[in-house]
Amino acid sequence: MKFKFIEKNRSLFPVKKMCLVLEISQSGYYRWRKAPLSSRKIESERLRARIKELFAKHKGMVGSPVITADLREDPKFRKVSRNRVARYMKEMGLRCRAIRKFVVTTNSKHNEPVAPNLPNSKFLLVDGFSSIPFKS
Repeated sequence: MKFKFIEKNRSLFPVKKMCLVLEISQSGYYRWRKAPLSSRKIESERLRARIKELFAKHKGMVGSPVITADLREDPKFRKVSRNRVARYMKEMGLRCRAIRKFVVTTNSKHNEPVAPNLPNSKFLLVDGFSSIPFKS
């Protein structure tokens, strides 16, 4: 974390001063810069790329369980867990789009009397406000 901070701010501040303030050695920072990516980091990047592909393939309509099932069909990702996939999806901002189901809220097929159409009625003005329907 400290090394990443130094890397981002190299153009603004001297590396030597940042190392002093953060209490780390300069040699440790430069060794970190030269070090190759770990196998776990490389695998994680491949997994993230594959998750993005599968999410796009399903048009954003699936969550981590379906993506995990698709990943397990691939021999490279046979042992990936759903929790790991869910964590990566959350970090990448990939969320399943939910489509709301249509719910009918009106029952037009009933035998009850229809309510009167009040907006077409004449209203009695009381103190400048229309409030009470007036029947003529």
